[in-house]
Amino acid sequence: MSQDRRLAPIAHALNPGATPLTEPFPETPTAWAQAYALSWPGHPEQYVVRLIDAGAYEREAVAVEFAAARLLGDQGIAPAVRHADPESGVLVMDRVQGHSVRPAGPAQALSVAGLLARLHTLPWDSPVRLYARKRREAGESVARLAGSRPELALFGEALRAFDRLRAALATLHTEHTLCHNDLNPGNMLFDGDRAWLIDFDHVGPGDPLFDVATAADALGLSPAGTDAFLARYFGRPPTDDESARLELLGCLALLRYAVSALSLVPEDLHPALAAWTPQDVGQAWVFQPDREQTPGHAVFRLALGFATAGLARLSRTPATRALRTLHLTPARPTPAPVGAGHAR
Repeated sequence: MSQDRRLAPIAHALNPGATPLTEPFPETPTAWAQAYALSWPGHPEQYVVRLIDAGAYEREAVAVEFAAARLLGDQGIAPAVRHADPESGVLVMDRVQGHSVRPAGPAQALSVAGLLARLHTLPWDSPVRLYARKRREAGESVARLAGSRPELALFGEALRAFDRLRAALATLHTEHTLCHNDLNPGNMLFDGDRAWLIDFDHVGPGDPLFDVATAADALGLSPAGTDAFLARYFGRPPTDDESARLELLGCLALLRYAVSALSLVPEDLHPALAAWTPQDVGQAWVFQPDREQTPGHAVFRLALGFATAGLARLSRTPATRALRTLHLTPARPTPAPVGAGHAR
């Protein structure tokens, strides 16, 4: 990976004349952005620099992402922003000395719940939904891929189930608030005292319980831990309707991440996807690249894990009960068996 040429002048502006220690964060298949940690020996401040390829990303989207980062940084929900220039695609933030955790401990989970309760009350005027374009493009990519390769029938069913469930939930006309919309484990960091939210390239108005359901599942909470998490978020136990929405939104999150992850698998790996077997199915929320396979293979394993988990959860009693509670009747999916479509 070549280092972005924008990095050197940024480092000089932050600490003139000193040579920084530059730590690139692991590459992901999302080619439009890269992040680096900057630090200097004997210098207390450390920063994260996010560099976006402005030519590959809509200018309005960059501005919305950076505005959200600044707002949440000012509120102490996210790291403080030191510099934001949407025109050049440069965002500089304080570095949080934290890490992701799964399963989260009780105090960690409650800290996230408190951040979400605050996030969902913040004023936000922009109607732009950064996740909408990504969701649409991912769906189109998966529809083409699954349509051309019968071996990937699992993902075609996951996409159809996602679309049906999303359409059904839209009929509830839930009040929307500013949401993060991408609370995978890597976007919730824990230092010794509290949680922080990072990465805002999916922000926009949405159902706040999508954030809540996603975070609770991504943190790997037990039933008791989930109850405590929800009590902290709501300030009371959830109502029956809220519990039903949370169950269905949990299904929706798994299916959405299945579609999103498959769309991020590099095209040069597509011919090899047909040979997948049940042993290739990963665990939802657990990204485990190894030395023997490329990151793209790890993303595909993760996509398989999300798809199988989402379809299975949607077919179980809690989800069907939730549909009845909310008087929703989308056609029930028939889960593709694990391994369906691979070479027989």
